[in-house]
Amino acid sequence: MESLSLESLISLFIVFISWILVVFLMSAKTENKTSNILLSLFLLVNAQDSSGLFAHFFLYPKFPGLGMLLNNTVFFKMPLLYLYVLSVIYTDFKLKKNHLWHLLPWLINIMVLTPRYFAVDFEGKLDFLTANHADQMLEIKISYIIVHIQIIVYFILCFTAIKKYKSLLLENYSNASLFNYKWLFQLVSFYAIIAFLATFKNLFLFAHLETALMFSQIAVTFLALGIIAWFVLKALHNPELFRGVNSNLQLVRQLVLENTNITKDEDDISEVVLLKEHMKTSEPFLDATLTIDDLASQLEIPTKDLSVLINHNLNQHFFDFVNSYRIKKAMHILQDPANKRLTILEILYEVGFNSKSSFNTAFKKHTHLTPTQYREKTLRSVA
Repeated sequence: MESLSLESLISLFIVFISWILVVFLMSAKTENKTSNILLSLFLLVNAQDSSGLFAHFFLYPKFPGLGMLLNNTVFFKMPLLYLYVLSVIYTDFKLKKNHLWHLLPWLINIMVLTPRYFAVDFEGKLDFLTANHADQMLEIKISYIIVHIQIIVYFILCFTAIKKYKSLLLENYSNASLFNYKWLFQLVSFYAIIAFLATFKNLFLFAHLETALMFSQIAVTFLALGIIAWFVLKALHNPELFRGVNSNLQLVRQLVLENTNITKDEDDISEVVLLKEHMKTSEPFLDATLTIDDLASQLEIPTKDLSVLINHNLNQHFFDFVNSYRIKKAMHILQDPANKRLTILEILYEVGFNSKSSFNTAFKKHTHLTPTQYREKTLRSVA
């Protein structure tokens, strides 16, 4: 057996860690098992793509057909990542038959390889694999072109879905946690960086720039190792991911496009007055779990109408709209000397926030001061 290079040893380590993560994901108790299954499959395919040693040492010498099929699982990687992103974003996500179209690039590549590889005998397959400058063969070039087109398309789809997810959270939840959004954005961004470097690596391969190819391979391998290590830490510290949204939710801009009668008309002033009066008198914002559906039910108006009223007519996310009332309430409490014994934590829970970080961020956005600074400043002026 050939000796293993440092790059190969690191690749094996990546495979080992990936398998540990897979076991962790498959054994973790979660309501959304589909997400963990998709992520596990992605990790396994990514590990195979990073190493390829199993196929190289054990399959290609005796079963070249199976070896090529295993290597072609690289075409499953981006669809699995995209489906995983969707499964995290939408609580009602389910795998369906129409998701099979994601196999199309893989099928096209198999068809390209069939005439001179899969359709020939054992010796013909070995001749194909051992040909001089195999990387210059038409089939190989087509495979690389297909996989890079696929990468570009799927990263666009992933980032578009993640951006929509953030908007839906801000438009529909008063305590929208952006932790899940940030996790997905970081995950896809890191793999986009690896894909970008891998593209250069492949360019160096076809240009026969051996030194540049070697350094790019090392860079991609070490970066992949770093991401896997980050992944482990993330999984250990946050074993229960994530908070999703219903796939039936629509962005306000979609509602506006679908209904051309929707405008920022000042005749809607009565609805705005009704909404603001309800916020002041009933103080629904004190409920930390308040959603736009809850508020619409209290006002006895359709959720879509309320969403358009706040996010379009008032030009505010529901998240910011509700939090502005929470901040005003907190400011009132902080200004009162009688409440000086109340801790910041007690106040933030009292006004409807559920985390200190989100309260501090929102408070500073509205007042340009931290809650502590605001309290000290206002109490000094009273004294």
